[in-house]
Amino acid sequence: MAEVTVERVCSAPLNRVVQVARDVESYPRWLEPVQSLKVLDRSEDGRTLLTEWEASLPVVGFKTKWKERDEWEEDWRTCRFYQLEGEFDRYEGVWTFEPDGIGTKMTLKIQYEIKIPFGGPLVEKLVQKIVEQMLQKFLEGIAVTAETGTPARAL
Repeated sequence: MAEVTVERVCSAPLNRVVQVARDVESYPRWLEPVQSLKVLDRSEDGRTLLTEWEASLPVVGFKTKWKERDEWEEDWRTCRFYQLEGEFDRYEGVWTFEPDGIGTKMTLKIQYEIKIPFGGPLVEKLVQKIVEQMLQKFLEGIAVTAETGTPARAL
């Protein structure tokens, strides 16, 4: 199983960053590998989401779909998520938001396992690097959108 952790500090206040992060419907507009993201169900208080994702891993040309459950904790500073069904053998993680000086520190930690039929250790390392880059771009998109008030261009 692979684990990837990425961090990013942005100058926007915590509540603005969390607001942008919770706007999952906007992700495909600025995160190029995400071709589709649908909200299938949302709890009345907005803390629990069931979403369906379709994305691709550039370079290796791998496309995947999955259903994910997101659970925001009461303080809105932590989101735990995990795959309900899909092509990953395992996919889960935690996303945290903390005040950091004049801005917000975002930390995204995921654990995943995916068996690629044509893979081996070299391909697995390549996939891990691509996943890390995608997560960095994801945090960059959240930061740019929160700081400027306009959605980031496709990253």
